[in-house]
Amino acid sequence: MSVEQTFLMKYGIHNFVSYVENGGKFTFFIRKNEREAMIRHAMMLIQGGYGETAEIRIV
Repeated sequence: MSVEQTFLMKYGIHNFVSYVENGGKFTFFIRKNEREAMIRHAMMLIQGGYGETAEIRIV
């Protein structure tokens, strides 16, 4: 399991967040049909864990 998969599972967001890596930069995709509070929670976790190296998209 990759570090990113472990991260998503550790924080329980693996069911509605996915990611791709391209040249060392990560793009995380959060499903927009999730509750707003969970979307905000996932965004905060990703920003805290990956900072500027991650792009977050709501799809």
